[in-house]
Amino acid sequence: MNTKPQVLLVSRGEDSDLKEILRRRASLAEAGSIPEMVRELAGQEFDVIVCEREFSEGTWREALRELQARRVAAPAIVVSQTSGVDEGIEEWAEVLEAGAFDLLLAPSREYSVLTMIEHAVASGQARTLRRAV
Repeated sequence: MNTKPQVLLVSRGEDSDLKEILRRRASLAEAGSIPEMVRELAGQEFDVIVCEREFSEGTWREALRELQARRVAAPAIVVSQTSGVDEGIEEWAEVLEAGAFDLLLAPSREYSVLTMIEHAVASGQARTLRRAV
C-alpha cells in the first residue's frame, strides 16, 4: 500500500494488538456501536471496515446488515476469537455468507492484518471499477 488505508474499527474500544497495528499502519477511526458506525460513515469514506464479534451496542451481524442496507462499498472484515479449527471453518463460512469480505482470527500478527487489509482494499477498488464500466 502506497498510502495509508482509511479503516473504521467497530469494537469495544479496548486496546488490543489489532488496534495498535491499525493505528501504526492505517488512518484509523473508531466506533463502539452501530449508531457511532453510521455517524462515522456519514462523515467519511472508508477503504475497509473491521468489526469485532461484539461491541458495546451490537454484533458483527447487525453491523453487516446495516452496511448492506446503506450500500456501503467498503469491504467488511470480521474479527474472531475462535481457537478451534472446526469452529473457525464454520464461523468463516457464516461470515462470508453474511456478506463480509473475510474473517480475521485474533490474536493477529501484523503481517496477517496488513495482508488482509491490502486484499480488502484491492477488492473494493476492483468493485468500484467494475461498476464504472
